[in-house]
Amino acid sequence: MKVLFIILSLAIFDHGCDNCKIDQDNLSIEYSAMSRGSYKQITINKSTISIIKQRNTKPIIKECDEAYWQKITDLIKTIDIENISKLEAPSQKRLYDGAAIANLIITYNGTEYESASFDHGNPPKELEPIVKEILSVSENIEKQ
Repeated sequence: MKVLFIILSLAIFDHGCDNCKIDQDNLSIEYSAMSRGSYKQITINKSTISIIKQRNTKPIIKECDEAYWQKITDLIKTIDIENISKLEAPSQKRLYDGAAIANLIITYNGTEYESASFDHGNPPKELEPIVKEILSVSENIEKQ
């Protein structure tokens, strides 16, 4: 009986991991934040990180480190991307120019999954780890 339970557990565990695999070549993440006086767009895919700091300017493009990309894909696995448009923002400062309007778009296999807008730097808690990571790498690149 114990052997049957172990075999069934392994089969279920193994099947669950199949669902966690991400086709990394068909994944990109875009974070944007804009207001009347500011603009930022960060796009990350397996090979590059692109940052645009002002409207109508050329992007800063850096190679995406493999370890960083793995961290991003691990964070993506924790998000229910099909439902990010339903996540509620924790604050509403963007509605009265108190904060830039931010969005997160995850493109996977040609389908765009866009979050509802939220205050720049204050995303829904489900998106907070990935947004913090994106903003952190952006700041590090801009300092170089």
